[in-house]
Amino acid sequence: MSRRLGESGKGAAAFAGGLNARVNQYVALSADAGSFVSPTVRAAWSAAINFLIPGSPHTFSLQASNAGSATIQGASQGITSPKSVLYGFEFTIPLHLSRFAPWFHRSPKPVALGASAGAAIAAEVQMAALKFAGETVTISTGQAVRWTNRDPVEHSVTFDGAEQGSPIIPPNGSYTHRFDKPGTYTYHCTPHPFMKGVVIVK
Repeated sequence: MSRRLGESGKGAAAFAGGLNARVNQYVALSADAGSFVSPTVRAAWSAAINFLIPGSPHTFSLQASNAGSATIQGASQGITSPKSVLYGFEFTIPLHLSRFAPWFHRSPKPVALGASAGAAIAAEVQMAALKFAGETVTISTGQAVRWTNRDPVEHSVTFDGAEQGSPIIPPNGSYTHRFDKPGTYTYHCTPHPFMKGVVIVK
């Protein structure tokens, strides 16, 4: 039970619902509707097409609604004029505060990940300022590359092919990987897919 905003008296029955449909990896459709159960009240609705910006955690959406307040739940009724439809857009910047926790604490102890027994480390790659410093490195077969995380957030080394990558690398941690076959190995950071690098093994 609910009542219209600004009105007193008995509550009235209302309903609301919504859905999301993912079209592909980068596009999704969403819609919702809500209304008081009354023949004199026009239902409120909204619809949007949402886009994931490739290589980033950001999204952009185009929206349309006939609701006269910030949310359908806040109005539960549409604008009275049949032609009154509001249009807008939204750009999101997600903030995962837990990833910035190391900024407020002491530097964690170094953590070494990966197996490099008997392998010579031929190249060093620094993860700093949300990029791989040493984006392309060239080594010989049987040698290893060591990645060190200098950022206050977690990173990873995730290969685009079948090569086994790293687990999550914490701040001040490192990961070493030996390459036993020649080839070109492209990789990225799973938490930050816009971070990319290449290892060329001769």
